[in-house]
Amino acid sequence: HNKNTTYDVPPTFPTFNAALGTLVNKNNDTQIPTITSTTSTTPVNPIVIQMPYPYSHSPSNTFIHPTSIHPISSPTTNHELPSVTEFFLNLDQKYNCNNVYSKFENAFLEEEITVNAIKDLTDEQMVKLGIVKIGWQKNIRQAAQRY
Repeated sequence: HNKNTTYDVPPTFPTFNAALGTLVNKNNDTQIPTITSTTSTTPVNPIVIQMPYPYSHSPSNTFIHPTSIHPISSPTTNHELPSVTEFFLNLDQKYNCNNVYSKFENAFLEEEITVNAIKDLTDEQMVKLGIVKIGWQKNIRQAAQRY
């Protein structure tokens, strides 16, 4: 079936180019237009697959300005970045604590650590900030993963 096809040697049989709607013979680059039958009265809807930016296809004669393309947001960055104060207040509310997490706010503000940088802090850095209990460290890192 492969007929000695490799990455360097293309197949000898024709393949279909969906972008052009033609059959393409890879060996001599000839294109054979496909013929669609009009015997059916049912309208044919094309199948559209939206590809992310680096893989999107645009016709060669069309220029898409880079600023008109909106990147697809990552699922880990769907949440708006809260302030350090809001972040620790939310943790106190989530775990029904009375100022357990909010007491770390000043240390984070003094070191100018934003919420999205918390997940990258080492254990040693957490201890330096006053977060000595492993459970507190885990809860803070887990909550910071959302940002």
